[in-house]
Amino acid sequence: MSEEGVGVVEPKMMELKLPEGGLRLETGGILKKIEVRYEECGAPMRDDNVIFICHALTGDAHVAGIRPGEDRPSGWWEGMIGPGRAIDTRRWHIVCANVLGGCSGTTGPMSINPDTGRPYGSKFPQYTFSDAIDVYRMLLRQLGVKKLAVLIGGSYGGLQVMDWVTRCPDEMEKACLIATSASLNTQALAFDVVGRASITDDPEWHGGDYYEIGDGKGPKIGLASARQLAHITYLSRELLQEKFRRELQRNFVEAPAEERAKRDAEFKTYFQIESYLDYQAMKFVRRFDANSYLHITRSMDLFDAGARYGSLDAACARVKAKCLVVSYQNDILFTEQQSKEITSALLRNGKDVTYCHLEAGTGHDSFLTDIEDLSGLMAGFIGDRKPKVMNWQRRLYRNVTSMVPKGARAIDIGCGDGTLLNILREDKGVKGDGVEIDIDRFKEAVADGHDAFWEDADEGLTVVPDRHYDVAIVSDTLQEVKNPRGLLHEALRIADEAIVSFPNFASYRIRLTLGLTGRLPVSKSLPFQWYDTPNIHCITLKDFRALCKAEGLEVVEVKSESRHPVGKLLLALGLNNLGASRIVARIRRKAR
Repeated sequence: MSEEGVGVVEPKMMELKLPEGGLRLETGGILKKIEVRYEECGAPMRDDNVIFICHALTGDAHVAGIRPGEDRPSGWWEGMIGPGRAIDTRRWHIVCANVLGGCSGTTGPMSINPDTGRPYGSKFPQYTFSDAIDVYRMLLRQLGVKKLAVLIGGSYGGLQVMDWVTRCPDEMEKACLIATSASLNTQALAFDVVGRASITDDPEWHGGDYYEIGDGKGPKIGLASARQLAHITYLSRELLQEKFRRELQRNFVEAPAEERAKRDAEFKTYFQIESYLDYQAMKFVRRFDANSYLHITRSMDLFDAGARYGSLDAACARVKAKCLVVSYQNDILFTEQQSKEITSALLRNGKDVTYCHLEAGTGHDSFLTDIEDLSGLMAGFIGDRKPKVMNWQRRLYRNVTSMVPKGARAIDIGCGDGTLLNILREDKGVKGDGVEIDIDRFKEAVADGHDAFWEDADEGLTVVPDRHYDVAIVSDTLQEVKNPRGLLHEALRIADEAIVSFPNFASYRIRLTLGLTGRLPVSKSLPFQWYDTPNIHCITLKDFRALCKAEGLEVVEVKSESRHPVGKLLLALGLNNLGASRIVARIRRKAR
């Protein structure tokens, strides 16, 4: 990654050109004046290079770069954006704006109400996610943006992306939904309910009209409590335990008796986790407004992507953008299952979607703090790399590709870096998706332009609907999974036919090596020592046929491969199980 960032980024302000009488909100209120604070960086704007980034719940438009007057970068996604980084500013023009109702410059409760000349406070109208997105859309139109190349959002920003791609599907080519969902689950709603109550129960809230009260205090205690509660959900339980355990603060022993007595009276402790939460709360109340927190979280809680159209499937049927959906391990706010629900709904409606589950393990905030894998994934997804297929690769997969019909819709289970999918796309016009669990290979397949799903084949391809594909390819994967029978049935659940290839452990070369040397062979078809091989099953052609028969599967076609003269001679004599070093078979369920 390049160390060079985007340099100084000047915040900008734009007053939107509203309809006569103002912007009428979905809930019935009207905003007569809307100003939007935003930032831009990167390459000069063109028709095909604009990326809009929706910030997280309490984020802002400063996604990358140095603020005027600062001496170092302070963008909240600094490592993601810049020359040579995932979002390469030598190519892309990036726009990020503060959300409607916030407190970082865009019109919100702190803004002056044109009807009264005083801050809105309690008079700021309720608005929806769609209202906030419409403000972004008006901004982009005034900037001259006709269509986005990529729309990106994480967490709260990802929910905004979900609204945008379903409600206004013609306005972006690609969309990234990171650590998010189609709506909040009940646990996430509960955290927000308690957080808002902490603010509104604070006597300094004054119903939202606290801006002009002399002491300027406002509901800081309530806001601090809301932030502490929310912050607990941003980190995984494992990370909190590893980072703090039950450790006490370093100054516990040196604390004066008076201070300790005061803390005892307030039922406080000296645990490090308490100090950490206090610190996070103090930082937050210095930069954020309580009314904005109330409005933003309520609009988020009320959002449901499927409600407008009757179901999530109906909403996803509207999507036209190629989508990337990313979930994180140990994210308790936006779970893996919620991301899979979006992915499955898009697949059921024939949309282009890639799904990846990243095992950072640090929880929800991983998309901000642990971005190495996300960076590689994003760079490949938004890019347009054109892979070159080599003739030796075609020869390697010739028997597999010969069984795939032209123009078929195929899925390669265990696709690796996408080489076979590249061949099928180039030579046979096949729309192929991949399944892969190795993250580095997964990123390569995505960078080559394929849709892919990060799934463990042993646990089932949970995001893929029944009979979604014409053919499922299980290329040199069967011998590596714990449950080969389950994989065959899963392949034939999602496709009409399956093409299975595997090294044949009954080959004469393996038999000779084992018989003469007493050691397991290492060869081109089995290039691993016994102690580090991924192969956990030894499959032969006869065993495979017997398995298919026992499972009610029909072996339609078999091609046996050998690179060696003796093996080829044995194959010519019809001794396939002895001569073949590799088997390619086409199977399907027996007709009932």
